[in-house]
Amino acid sequence: MDKSTYLRIYESVNDPKNIDELAIKFNEPTGVIAAILNQKMVSKVKRKMHGLQSKSRNYLYLWNKGMSIIVLAKNNEVPATLMASVIIKELGYSKKYVMKHLDSLKNRRLAREITEAINEDHFFSPEAHRAQSVRGQMGEKIIEKWLAYKELEYITEEDLREMGMQKTPDFLLDEPIYIDGVEIQWIESKAMFGDEKEHAHYVKKQFQYYERDYGTGMVIYWYGHIDGLELEGNIIRDHKFYRDHSPEINMEIETLLNLSI
Repeated sequence: MDKSTYLRIYESVNDPKNIDELAIKFNEPTGVIAAILNQKMVSKVKRKMHGLQSKSRNYLYLWNKGMSIIVLAKNNEVPATLMASVIIKELGYSKKYVMKHLDSLKNRRLAREITEAINEDHFFSPEAHRAQSVRGQMGEKIIEKWLAYKELEYITEEDLREMGMQKTPDFLLDEPIYIDGVEIQWIESKAMFGDEKEHAHYVKKQFQYYERDYGTGMVIYWYGHIDGLELEGNIIRDHKFYRDHSPEINMEIETLLNLSI
């Protein structure tokens, strides 16, 4: 995706209700628009976290006065479950305990409002995290089927961890393959859109270590990436790389790309 189109989508998408409309406008799968919105919200929240935590006593005061968690979240433009976490902490509860015992929590108002916050939050709720995990697993399953289709042997991230490796790509090939003249030793699956900020983060956190330990490889950003994104000596691809190998793979790619928030 060219950067100007990405920036137009990034500026336009602010709510899950906009996703279908923008998907049509920009001729992109709904999952691509949803991925960009999710990353926009995560970035926004990171900028607000310090202020949110520094004013936590103020929020508890307002909550004790009767203002709901959802209203507090909307007034401060943060996801509802994060505001719920602030209130939980200020009340002296363990978040892990509260989330597991909502049905039996003595403070019924708190339990009710946390439930409302979870249902309201499309980005940081337990359900949102589960949905992202499902997308990640789907991307890896498609690569597994592609590797089987190509009759390529590999070991997994779990296998590498059992060997004591600290930095582990999703797939390490038994024998390298060559793509556009580049030797590919490993493949990493990312169920996200590859913008410059996220890419730089993962280069620092993961990709540089994969190259150091295993050689050159390939990163797949399933929901696309900004044109010109680079990983020197390695390859970056998106869903199009895995298309047209088998009808089953194509169908699974379509399912993944059309998952929304």
